[in-house]
Amino acid sequence: MTTPPGTSLSYRLTFVLLELFRWIFCALPEPLAIFLGERIGDILRLCLPGKVKILRNNLSRSDLAPASHEEARPFERRFEKKVFRHFGRLGAEFLRLCTLSDERVCALVPVEGLDHFREEYRKGQGVILLTGHIGNWEMALRRIAVEAPGRAHPVIRRIKNPAVNDFIDRHRRHCGKGDSILADLGPKPLIRALRAGEVLIFLLDQNAGEGEGSFVPFLGRQAATYTSLARLSLMTGLPVLPAACQRMAGGHFRGRILPPIFPERSLPPEEAAIRMTALYGQALDAFVRDYPEQWIWMHRRWKTQPQEPLSPGPMGPDPAS
Repeated sequence: MTTPPGTSLSYRLTFVLLELFRWIFCALPEPLAIFLGERIGDILRLCLPGKVKILRNNLSRSDLAPASHEEARPFERRFEKKVFRHFGRLGAEFLRLCTLSDERVCALVPVEGLDHFREEYRKGQGVILLTGHIGNWEMALRRIAVEAPGRAHPVIRRIKNPAVNDFIDRHRRHCGKGDSILADLGPKPLIRALRAGEVLIFLLDQNAGEGEGSFVPFLGRQAATYTSLARLSLMTGLPVLPAACQRMAGGHFRGRILPPIFPERSLPPEEAAIRMTALYGQALDAFVRDYPEQWIWMHRRWKTQPQEPLSPGPMGPDPAS
């Protein structure tokens, strides 16, 4: 794949390097590619002490940390190794998505609760899926793209590095059946996609800045969470289906789609948005607790502190990466 014309040398070099990595991981036998991905995770853990510090801080803020101080440090070491190896493996799996046929994807990812999705999809009004940076969310996007005859769109926030952003977007488009929808475009593209009967996939486990959400419980602490997904559900009348794709032994995955969370039309809009956001957080909390080492602990989830109440910001999608 060629880089876009008129881009900088730095952009072109980064893009070509990512293409090279994809070629290498696709050419390697799957077991070797996964092994290499995990080793890269080990290297990143050693080379990114700032990310390790964020991981440890997040873990200490959650209720998953050991109560005993004597147990905390050995637990942290084992846990951070598992987390970084998971993300190294996730990178390898992501790069190899284009080598998987639809039949292979379905075999790798059996989905519990798939009828919930099919029932909503048959209505032709579009489907809103909620997930997080849990397990292999890229495999989840691909699995839903296989299941949906139309188009499935991840709703994302632009990555700061433009070359990385464009590479990931093109790779997703190549492996799936829909374009990413940028968060900064506002609600119109989202509503347009839903009216066309298409699927939107939101990731709702990142920190919301002041004025952009509300505080809801997550892993034992109050976490600033975007309320825009709840407001989209209230605006369209469509329910939200929590979902996750988590890695199991033997290279397989466990896909789950929970029963729909319907908009709270009987409450005032702002109260309803907070109530619904809390329910979304509760679903994601349960997913993370099942396989805690498969969550993105390197993100500053509790960066915004509840000193002042957060008020819902302007209508817009929740960021994903």
